Amino acid sequence: MKSNVSGNQSIDITFMWEKGHLVKVLTNSPPIDHFLNLIKATRSYNTWVNYAHDMKVFFTYIPKPPIMISRKDCVDFILQQDKEGYSGATINRHLASLSSFFNELKLMEDYEHFTNPIYPRMNLSKDQQRNFGLYRRRGKRIPTIFTEEEIYFLLDSLRTWRDRTIVMLMWISCLRVSEVVAIRFDDLECSHRRIHIPVSKNRNARMVFMDSPTFRVLNRYLDEERQFQFPNIEQIFVGFKGKAKGKPLSVNAVQKMVKYYGNKSGIMNVHAHRFRHTGITRLVQQGMPEPAIRKFVGHLRPESLNPYLHLSDEYVAKEFKKAHGAFQIYTGLEKRDYPGGPDDIR
Repeated sequence: MKSNVSGNQSIDITFMWEKGHLVKVLTNSPPIDHFLNLIKATRSYNTWVNYAHDMKVFFTYIPKPPIMISRKDCVDFILQQDKEGYSGATINRHLASLSSFFNELKLMEDYEHFTNPIYPRMNLSKDQQRNFGLYRRRGKRIPTIFTEEEIYFLLDSLRTWRDRTIVMLMWISCLRVSEVVAIRFDDLECSHRRIHIPVSKNRNARMVFMDSPTFRVLNRYLDEERQFQFPNIEQIFVGFKGKAKGKPLSVNAVQKMVKYYGNKSGIMNVHAHRFRHTGITRLVQQGMPEPAIRKFVGHLRPESLNPYLHLSDEYVAKEFKKAHGAFQIYTGLEKRDYPGGPDDIR
């Protein structure tokens, strides 16, 4: 299958939305169409959206047919992303999407001899591949969390019951922002204060629970702000002003909302996923069994909780003291002093 795009003709990627949901991606490149259709058929909705967005970002800056993409093009893209202030994690995510596309391209007819410019030598070991790969080198990421004072200060600054409910679901119920904005009325089971999450990052449906304060705030939002407005919109969280009025909130809208309140409160680095980090860390610190945490937050692998074990020095000191307080350790100091006093200590 050869692309209809030739020469230096630009790649066109157009998104089609319905009621706040991406329903179709149109391109003028058969290989990109094939890849995005493959992702849509085999991966979760959010993964498909992210891959489509990453492809659009790259081919907007590098307007070449896929077969003509070179390693230099990828390096130029990295430099451009860095210049625009994107984090190393975001750049690596874009590169990972592209690398998956290039690997799929090699499996297509007439592209067998194409070389993945991000990982050009796939026959090497993983350690060797890292030396040839274009991914940004980063230290081990330690998720940042909010202090208790910061959390309550942010909550006090929120103007609406809607915004407060969203923050508490990300914090207390440890939901991803994409999961929060996707909640529908049919997903609520009020009698048990739980929410059905039909689609998650790992394509596994799960149940999450709300504590009493979150449930009360949700009811205040539904009773006082949402009421009977927009009856045809199945998503719970909607916009009330401007062009977004009556439409389901998007992930981008929530990110802008929490950033606005963070700036207003004078708290640095406020983003939606930081609430989830804080909530999961709290569950770990309170001793909730790890298998239960993984099921609750939608993680599959045991090692997935490792990034959340970034406990503070104060917490580690407290736990150390608690652990050793259970032992009666004989030091020799309980019954007598050192024979020759302090000067005799070697």
